[in-house]
Amino acid sequence: MSEPQSKLKNSDFFLPDFCQVQSVFLVLLAGELLAVLFTFLNAQPQSSLWNLLGLYSISIQIVSLFSVACLCLLRPYMTNYSDWISGILSLLVVLVTTLIFSLSVIRWYWLQPIDLGQQAQSHMVIRNLFIAGLIGSVVLRYFYLLQQYRQQVSLEASARLQALQARIRPHFLFNSMNVIASLTRVDPAKAESAIEDLSDLFRATLENKQELIPFAKELENTERYLSIEKLRLGYRLLIEKDIQREALEIMVPPLSMQPLLENAVYHGIQNLPDGGIVKLSAVVSNKELVIEVTNPVGGERASGGHGMALRNITQRLEVIYNGKAQLARSSENNLYRVSMRIPVKKPDF
Repeated sequence: MSEPQSKLKNSDFFLPDFCQVQSVFLVLLAGELLAVLFTFLNAQPQSSLWNLLGLYSISIQIVSLFSVACLCLLRPYMTNYSDWISGILSLLVVLVTTLIFSLSVIRWYWLQPIDLGQQAQSHMVIRNLFIAGLIGSVVLRYFYLLQQYRQQVSLEASARLQALQARIRPHFLFNSMNVIASLTRVDPAKAESAIEDLSDLFRATLENKQELIPFAKELENTERYLSIEKLRLGYRLLIEKDIQREALEIMVPPLSMQPLLENAVYHGIQNLPDGGIVKLSAVVSNKELVIEVTNPVGGERASGGHGMALRNITQRLEVIYNGKAQLARSSENNLYRVSMRIPVKKPDF
């Protein structure tokens, strides 16, 4: 099995990766909470709570840590089996660990001047196995349901993202066709060039099935769009770019920049008799890719006309990054600025 396929199977597997420190810490915390619960349930009026808590804590943590260590080693192999078989194997690991621990405790009593009796020994082993099996089954069931819930959320988010992207493409197509229509009679050669750029742009976007693409690819697509607008507006449209080299390999949502530039052209440059400069910058700062689009506007246009595109992009960022990305806009001195902050994510090779 190739490495990408192995990573995909591991991400879809219901059992957490117990080799990670965070998972081990959560197991220790849950074990200690169980120890406190068992202490209060079994405490006698004359017994010492601290001694009883220490006994339960040591017992539960030993079983938990050994079980986690075994599951950490076995998890890569269990991903080759169904969830049902993997769940049974995981439960068997917990039960075998509990059995070994119980027999070790009995062996320790044999070395001490304490006689538990055969019946007490059997009762302790059965009780421990029952409690471990019950808790293990509940925990494994929880992990399975959590994984199913995450898959459902992921599928719903993917479907929602595709719907949002589908809303952008027709909007862009109609505007581009209007550009081409305006050039058909005035300059057929430029209209033909615009059709070629539009064809290349749509081929690149429609064939792409990925949720994220390199920023360099997104920048290439936006340049095709801007070339179409330059054919229409001529000298009135100037573009200034300040792109950090490190930003080119950051992964971004496809068609995330084009609507911002489209707004800058249609609600800014197009309405100014002398045109203006659209400034595009992209830098990596504090583990974020910061993309800014700035354009001049005139008077009442300074804060209008950008709502639909911004709402659409905001929704897409929310779906993809779950609140970790931001989109902000500001207007000052007849300059309109949109800033998009995206968590740094580089391609997996």
